[in-house]
Amino acid sequence: MMRTAALLTAATLGLAACNTATVDEVAGPVSKAAARAVVGPIVQDQVPGEVGAALTECILDNASQAELIQISAANAGVPGDTVVLLVSDILGRQETVACATTSLT
Repeated sequence: MMRTAALLTAATLGLAACNTATVDEVAGPVSKAAARAVVGPIVQDQVPGEVGAALTECILDNASQAELIQISAANAGVPGDTVVLLVSDILGRQETVACATTSLT
């Protein structure tokens, strides 16, 4: 019985050591892709083409994980004013402006 418990404990610890990805590492790309589907059209509506695509990436790169999840939730329908204001807020951040300046020059 003790040997079985020791083997199960060792197996559990071994499996736990194999899974080193954090939630952000797994969820990040998924929520960023879903957020892109929301942010892209919002930006393209105002700034079409390659410039809009560059701005979209800067917005996504400077959004927090929580913001990406909030934006992604709008993917099921038309983004409301709250999401549009959030995207606008992220766009106005110094880091996002710097990203856009670098991307567009």
